[in-house]
Amino acid sequence: MTPRGVRLIVALAALALSSACKLDTLVYGGKKLDAYVLPPTAVPDSLRAEVTFASGGETLHGFWLRQPGAAPRVTVLFSHGKGANLARVIEWSHAEGLWAAGFDVLVYDYRGFGRSTGTSTDETTLIADGMAAYQWVLQQPGVTPARVVSYGHSLGSVPATALAAATPGLRALVIESGFASGHAMGESANPLGMPVEWLLRGPMDNLRRIATVAAPVLIVHGSADAQIPVAQAHDLFAAAHAGAQLQIVPGAAHDDVPQVLGATAYRALIRTFTNAAVP
Repeated sequence: MTPRGVRLIVALAALALSSACKLDTLVYGGKKLDAYVLPPTAVPDSLRAEVTFASGGETLHGFWLRQPGAAPRVTVLFSHGKGANLARVIEWSHAEGLWAAGFDVLVYDYRGFGRSTGTSTDETTLIADGMAAYQWVLQQPGVTPARVVSYGHSLGSVPATALAAATPGLRALVIESGFASGHAMGESANPLGMPVEWLLRGPMDNLRRIATVAAPVLIVHGSADAQIPVAQAHDLFAAAHAGAQLQIVPGAAHDDVPQVLGATAYRALIRTFTNAAVP
């Protein structure tokens, strides 16, 4: 091989490593905060509390949204998408919408997101953080696995699906705008036209995990999602057990499924699927 050929291979390898770092940062990097400034919310202060819990030696922050009264409720553990934190309008509107549907809700930030300490490095830290959030939920009065819904939006589909796959007796799994795997997600974006195995650490194999989920499964996806093509929702649905449900929302993009579907229809969909009582 000529010296020029060697230099070309070295340059391509360096580019691949650099790209991997950049894509990992894009996927696992969150916006850190000293304090949460929430969007305007209908959740009363008396029913909303910032909470903390430990995960892998780090301290995670979240918000616990409760229904009024002492009657047992179904609890939604919401794992949000990439790029920001739970105070972002997209993430908070999800949590608030689920609370308005009559659920108790825990929304939390992964390591390095919002006020949570540490750094999210790959799917193992995301999954560990989701498990830690679940353990916190189980410590709340009246909460049992049969009353917990694991809900993941976008990147949150990884910890949400992993939790459902590893937890017998969980009430349900909801995936919104989720992807089949890290490979599939990389292929859908593939900004550099390079082998995606070089661009991302960890398989993030939702397709494999969802096949082992025994709980009821609902997959919701926008037909106009340009980030995660709707074909990946069909792949997840095909891999899930025979009783799974698929809801394609015409015209919805990656982040606006509840808004395009409409608040009333969205709340009814989640309540009916989880068999939760109408508040």
